[in-house]
Amino acid sequence: MSHSKIWLSSPHMGGTEQHYIQEAFDANWLAPLGSNVNGFEKDLENYLGNEVHVGALSLGTAAIHLGLILLGVQAGDAVICQTMTFSASANPILYLGASPVFVDSETNTWGLCPQALEQAIQDNIQKGKKPKAIIAVHLFGVPYQVAAIRKVASTYQIPVLEDAASALGSSYKDQKCGTFGDISILSFNGNKIITTSGGGAIVTHTAALK
Repeated sequence: MSHSKIWLSSPHMGGTEQHYIQEAFDANWLAPLGSNVNGFEKDLENYLGNEVHVGALSLGTAAIHLGLILLGVQAGDAVICQTMTFSASANPILYLGASPVFVDSETNTWGLCPQALEQAIQDNIQKGKKPKAIIAVHLFGVPYQVAAIRKVASTYQIPVLEDAASALGSSYKDQKCGTFGDISILSFNGNKIITTSGGGAIVTHTAALK
């Protein structure tokens, strides 16, 4: 019995990559930024719409890390994260000395379960530790239950960090994934929808947070 590998999202070369790599070398923009990065951020802003602001970063994980900092997460805080996800969704919680509160996913989207989310929030409030943020993940490009998760988050006034690392190009009710969170993140790792080999981006609704 043979087992063939199923690629999550195999990189596809369009034919112009080496041209832009050479252009970066010729312009001596090897680190840290350059006109192509600025253009990439602007293209993402135009694509996502909804008047968002995009900042390119080294990794999608770094975007989650920065997003949690911008949401005020500190050592000792509790942050909700779904169980069905890659470790990078949860690792930045630990980087900050905060505690991940793992909440089960539901079977329709494999995303964060709204009912389990509310129960976890109530349980933590009873313990005197209201969660500081909710990390909700669009797994494999399938949008989580956006409206239901937002309703719970709004009820308890907890911000949502939207992990759209695998969902660039997906939409929910005609709105692009990557625009639903109080802060959202994208990834351009080698197995993502579009890749720069590594890299990520943070998406905000105010320029001050970019």
